[in-house]
Amino acid sequence: MFSNTDVAIANEVLRWARESLATPTEKMRRTRAGPPEAVCPFVKPSLENGSFYIEIHHEINGQRPEPIMELMLKHTETFRRLPPFEESAQQKKAVLAVFPEIPAHEMPVLDLVHEQIKTRYMQKGFMVTQCYPGCDMRSKRNPELRVYDSPWPLMALRLMAIHDILFVEDNEDWFAAFNARFGQKFRDPGTLKDYEQPLLEEYIKARARFIR
Repeated sequence: MFSNTDVAIANEVLRWARESLATPTEKMRRTRAGPPEAVCPFVKPSLENGSFYIEIHHEINGQRPEPIMELMLKHTETFRRLPPFEESAQQKKAVLAVFPEIPAHEMPVLDLVHEQIKTRYMQKGFMVTQCYPGCDMRSKRNPELRVYDSPWPLMALRLMAIHDILFVEDNEDWFAAFNARFGQKFRDPGTLKDYEQPLLEEYIKARARFIR
C-alpha cells in the first residue's frame, strides 16, 4: 500500500529514470561517430512496457548492511513472480527497491551491500547496482557522467545481459558468472550481433585477466 508520500517518492524516481537514464544525451555515444544514446539502454523499454517496478521500504534505516542484503537476495524471486513472463520480454523487466529512511551519512552502506551480493546475483543470472544522492560512481563509457546519482537511495536489479562484460571489473567471480552465460558467444564472434561486436575487445581483455 502506498501513502501519498510514497507516490511522490516513486514519481521522483520515475522522473530521474526517464530524464537521466532513458533520454539520449550528447555525453553518451557507444561508438565514436555514433548518435547520442541513453545512459541505460534498458530503462526506456522497461518504462514503455509497464514493467519498471518500484518498491519502497521504510523499514530499512541503513545502520547495518545485513537487512538490506537479506531483502535484496529475496528480490530475485520477487522479480520472477512479476510480469511479463514471456522469455522474449524478460529483459524489459526491472525492480527498484527504494530506501527513503536511509540518512545521507549512511547511504554508502549500499556500496557495501552491492559488493557483498553481486556475485550471488550474477550466479543466478541477474545484475544489481546501487544508486543514491551524491554517489560518485561514473559511467564506464564517459567518466563525466555520474549516472548513479539518484534522488533517493535505492538498489536496482534486472537480468544479466551481454553488455555486462563492462561491469565484471577485476573480480574473478563476476567474470566467471558472466563467462558461464555468455562466453560461448564471444568464443564464436560470428554469432555476435553488430551492436555486440564492440564488446568483443572488452571480453578478450577480461578473459586475459583471469584465464591463463
